Amino acid sequence: MELSFAPLIKRISESRSILLVSHNRPDGDAIGSLVGLGLLLEGLGKTVRMVNADVVPESLSFLPGAERVEKPAGVAEFEHDLMISLDSAGLDRISEAVWELRNGVDLINVDHHISNTAYGDINYIDSASPAAGQIVAQLAHEAGWPLTPAIAGNLYAAISTDTGSFRYPSTSAETYRIVAELVQAGVDVGEINRQLYDSFPLRRVEVMREMLNGLRIEAGGRCASVSLPLRITSELGLKTGDTEGVIDIIRAIDSVIIAVFFEELPGGMIRVSSRSKDEKYGVGDICSVFGGGGHTLAAGARLPGPLKSAEDRFLAEVIQRLTAN
Repeated sequence: MELSFAPLIKRISESRSILLVSHNRPDGDAIGSLVGLGLLLEGLGKTVRMVNADVVPESLSFLPGAERVEKPAGVAEFEHDLMISLDSAGLDRISEAVWELRNGVDLINVDHHISNTAYGDINYIDSASPAAGQIVAQLAHEAGWPLTPAIAGNLYAAISTDTGSFRYPSTSAETYRIVAELVQAGVDVGEINRQLYDSFPLRRVEVMREMLNGLRIEAGGRCASVSLPLRITSELGLKTGDTEGVIDIIRAIDSVIIAVFFEELPGGMIRVSSRSKDEKYGVGDICSVFGGGGHTLAAGARLPGPLKSAEDRFLAEVIQRLTAN
């Protein structure tokens, strides 16, 4: 199906009050695209509220407008005529407390995950795009909406973080063209990259040390995994976003094709994040076996614990795929 921004632009132009939401445990793309679009729409004269069930990670709090992201309870009385979800592959990626705010209005679903279930009344799903932030930037370009430095900074952060600082294969010539427009709009590339990649709290390094001490290498060196027990999360006082980047460290091992990060969550569930260097060994397919999904080279799932059991079940599937060819 040929993608078109026309239905989005038309529906947004008809709206006066818009509620924007993104997925739980937000990353750079979820926050950057959420706030970037929110500021864009406010520039058009719309009344906008931005919502996420979880707090903005400390590492992203520097983004201009990030303080505007609210918990669902804070917008319960907000009367809106349109809802837009960003960077969320399925309804289950967003808290029920957020969906309760919909109140029967139209839903626009903007996403880049191939596993997206097309749950919106209007869907714009571009699985070739490396980030929801790129789609928002393209929307602004197509519609002729003006970019401010604050908008551009948020969209740059969204794209940069979801492309691994422009290292992942999904980074395209279009990505660089869009980023050039964002820089022209006022992004301070040096400062924003310093904030994103060179400004970590000590506890972030401490947790990486803890996890790397338990590094597992399997399948003849082609699979690497690390785990984060709930005990360590508590002992170090970790916050959302503190584990960003650890999977990229183990993925960088020269022999590794698939890297996996297991995190024990309160309540006994295990969050799994996985990365692959080779499309022949797609982690999206592997995660789908466990009810998850995502992209071919980056995907996730949640498994029931205990932690060691979840590790063994997931890694058995990974190893089976790696050794089958």
